[in-house]
Amino acid sequence: MNVDIVDGLRKLGLTEYEARSYAALVGLGEATAREVHETSGVPRTRVYDILKDLTEKGFAEFVQGSPTYYRAIEPERVIERLKDELLEAADRSADELKNLTLDSPGSTPVWCVRNEWGIKNRVRDIMKRADGELLIFCRSPDFLREHRPDLLSELKRGCNLVLIVDKMAKFDEFGFDLQEIGGGFEEIYKDVMVDGVNYSLECMMIADGKESIVITRIGDEKMAVVVKLPVVSALQKGVLEHLV
Repeated sequence: MNVDIVDGLRKLGLTEYEARSYAALVGLGEATAREVHETSGVPRTRVYDILKDLTEKGFAEFVQGSPTYYRAIEPERVIERLKDELLEAADRSADELKNLTLDSPGSTPVWCVRNEWGIKNRVRDIMKRADGELLIFCRSPDFLREHRPDLLSELKRGCNLVLIVDKMAKFDEFGFDLQEIGGGFEEIYKDVMVDGVNYSLECMMIADGKESIVITRIGDEKMAVVVKLPVVSALQKGVLEHLV
């Protein structure tokens, strides 16, 4: 039994036993419950119920007899239906989650994000929410290269983009108006080694002086700290503006 096929069907919404039984039917063409059990590894005590479920869902059909024979509906049709059902469920869940309200003692203003995908989402979020000004201090050309399309598409019309970099020469290719940190301030943002681990500031973004995200590398790992505390964001903005 191909593990990748079974895993793919499970991701589309079938159970482990349903995926194994359906894959077995596709491979066998026509088969009895016993043959499906022997091919798929689905327990004999479960295979009849699983095949019944597949026929009720429209993923298999059968010819009543002694023994009863089963065959799979064409994979293209089954996959298309599973994809449609998965998208419908995703849209429904998204709508329900948007409207979900639970009693809470209050929102925590500081969060850490370690996942690359999660960090990208938080960066895009802060770009979208910026109304009057988005202040960015960037030391990583790779970061700006990755998010340049977002800056061009997500930033609201009329929002002032202030882009500060550590060294102008590293960022010439991007076509933005840049400001460079003044000389003598290297100590403030330089890499720091603590207990053998290197801490490196990659980027800081501040939206409207109210919320910010600071992205750093800790050794080989990237981490972002999201701060929704206006007094902290205002202080971060003040420090950056003083350095230019």
